Amino acid sequence: MNNDTIPFEDSIFVNQEARYILSLLNDDIKSSSWLLTNGIHKIGRLANKEIILDDVTVSRNHGYISIDDEEILIVDEGSTNGIFVNGEVKTESNLQSGSRLQIGKYNLIITKVEKK
Repeated sequence: MNNDTIPFEDSIFVNQEARYILSLLNDDIKSSSWLLTNGIHKIGRLANKEIILDDVTVSRNHGYISIDDEEILIVDEGSTNGIFVNGEVKTESNLQSGSRLQIGKYNLIITKVEKK
């Protein structure tokens, strides 16, 4: 068994610095998840973004997620279609585990990583 075949739940703690997981919820798209550590995580459709959402409904520089230990914030960087947090359009919003996001056609959820 190599690292590509280890179930996500068992391999998540390889990166002990991860604070949150951002997971894609769209049924019609291959699922993806991103481990979010302290710092800034840029969102957009450009290849230089950490969270790439490749669709015309997502701006090239859509926004970012900032994590500082227990504080998690999402900021819209003037995107065309905005960022929805729990169904409401926001230019900036504090998030918590369970927050649902819509960025373009993508539905996502934030989940806190519980340390063992």
